[in-house]
Amino acid sequence: MEVRKERPPTTVVIVGAGKGGTALLEILFRDPSTHILGVVDKNPDAPGMKLARERGIPTAKRAESFLLNPDRHVDILIDVTGNEEVRRHLQEVKQPTTRMIGGAAAKFVWALIEAYRTNEVLQEEVASLKATLSDVPGEELIFGHNPVMQQVREMVLQVAPTPATVLITGETGTGKELIARTIQRLSPLRDKPFVKINCTAFAPQLLESELFGYKKGAFTGALKDKPGLLEKGHGGTIFLDEIGDITPEMQVKMLRFLQFGEIRPVGGTETRTVQARIIAATNRNLEQMIGEEKFRADLYYRLNTFTIHLPPLRERKEDLPLLAYHFLKQAEIRLNKKVGSISKAAMSCLMQYDYPGNLRELQSIIERAVILCKGNQIEPEHLPHSLQPGDESWKLEEGLVQARRRVLAQFELQAIQYYLREAKGNVSKAALLARMPRRSFYRLMDKYGIKKSDYEK
Repeated sequence: MEVRKERPPTTVVIVGAGKGGTALLEILFRDPSTHILGVVDKNPDAPGMKLARERGIPTAKRAESFLLNPDRHVDILIDVTGNEEVRRHLQEVKQPTTRMIGGAAAKFVWALIEAYRTNEVLQEEVASLKATLSDVPGEELIFGHNPVMQQVREMVLQVAPTPATVLITGETGTGKELIARTIQRLSPLRDKPFVKINCTAFAPQLLESELFGYKKGAFTGALKDKPGLLEKGHGGTIFLDEIGDITPEMQVKMLRFLQFGEIRPVGGTETRTVQARIIAATNRNLEQMIGEEKFRADLYYRLNTFTIHLPPLRERKEDLPLLAYHFLKQAEIRLNKKVGSISKAAMSCLMQYDYPGNLRELQSIIERAVILCKGNQIEPEHLPHSLQPGDESWKLEEGLVQARRRVLAQFELQAIQYYLREAKGNVSKAALLARMPRRSFYRLMDKYGIKKSDYEK
């Protein structure tokens, strides 16, 4: 009887110990058919190098330490640096029998691993989010303790079970969509479609076809029939956001829809009937617009069956700590980073600001602070400069040159952090957004000790 010999594990050397190399190391380390001979990176403090040392895997600054070792043959050499010079050098020094994965092939391998890891992270975040939502009462987080908001809460509870049309007014960022979704969630239509239509998201000439749909051949590019967003909301709830910004022509068509539930696709001759609960929102003063003949009075009265007005955040400051901690928990989940608390000094800074962008601005400020925070508590220095306590002593003592240098440094630091957040740690993209050479962007990162890995998602 022939005895099959067990195939020895494939020996691998990983070159590059950044994000890609670390992920590759984690996956291959768990694979019994693979033996990692070593990890190579010129930076001994790279995350992959630290992980390799923790796992007892040899590390080196140069690949020759493993490739030229006569005692061990390298089956596969994986280059995840993306550096063309490194790739050419490895091709020169590796043995002819060593297979090399680099360039596009390495990117493909990394893409597969990244997809795998992203799926794992998403599953963990969804579970965490579900647990958080189940532990925290949503109504209190939305409405707070302000007397006006308590009245809003009662109005929502009263109107939600009815089919009445609701108009939500308030400044930008006050939470109009949150109120609309709460009404839908508390209504008998909670399990039916919720279709949000941002009336400013489409050009005026496209809005009609997006809302009412179109027939094949109605215009250039209409290759087949397409149902509109209103039709997709049939049987559910339709949320018309920024209704005050639609054109007079669209106001006429919207009025007919609200009166009779009728829609006619662009290029069509037959009307269809849509039955849906309507919730509209605007940051405009519609009554003033009626007086200026910019908004139809009959459309306003059709929308104005039940109106809910949301106060700006500056008029409900007593709710700010509750809202700040709500957004802190959201940011911790979204960024996968534990901070925990906001210092009294930072909260004092938050309380003194008027928030022209309302809840949306507060949410952005808290998320930015979580990104910048290196400890377990948000401090004033993690807040935007406009919220930090003013230090006017430089006018008398610091001198113009020193003050200018300090303010410029603070601006550069915040700007580099902003562009890296927007680019999710991609330095090339961040430099493009900043409209400056990548090398100059890297110099500023080095100047302020900023690591791109802190912004990669």
